[in-house]
Amino acid sequence: MSADAGTANLPGALDADRIIRAKKVEKKWWRNAHEKAPEPLAFSNAAGRFSHPALPFKTLYLGTDSITCFWESGLGRNLALRFPGDRTITEDDLRVRVEYTASLDPVGLRLFDASDSAARRSIGAHSSACFQAEYATSGPWALTLFRAGAHGIFYASTRSDGACLALFESEATRGAIRLLKKVRRSYDNASLLASLFRERVRLL
Repeated sequence: MSADAGTANLPGALDADRIIRAKKVEKKWWRNAHEKAPEPLAFSNAAGRFSHPALPFKTLYLGTDSITCFWESGLGRNLALRFPGDRTITEDDLRVRVEYTASLDPVGLRLFDASDSAARRSIGAHSSACFQAEYATSGPWALTLFRAGAHGIFYASTRSDGACLALFESEATRGAIRLLKKVRRSYDNASLLASLFRERVRLL
């Protein structure tokens, strides 16, 4: 869990020419997806931090490591919100989740780094909490950045030590992301199982 992110505010008018863009972009990312997903790198409008059926774009969530991807996925978020005594997961839940690696070509992409305080000031965000809150707060920021021409948002995971990337669907982002390989099922990830143990999640 990250430190106190501060107090969030909603976006106001934004000058697209003043936005500070991310200068360093990782090229290798991880993805955690259900085995029945139509494709591992599918963009979705499912309700999430930077995605929602009401938004005019779909979003693809990636992580810097496999554990971050799990905890930021729907399955992991659900576990993190439960009381410790209710944190259980079945083997089948882990067997149907598949871990993939992907490559990102950042050339031409305009990405916003929510962990950069100078970048946040350039758009009027008072703290990183603007990008770590639930959809009612983070969604308007995603929409504002999308309308200003951003292709996605880097942000710190609130559930692990890793970082995440929310890519907004467009011709540019679809062309920039490529599947590298299927790595394993989540059940076969020893490091992930250890993280579940640390979080007092019982495997059924």
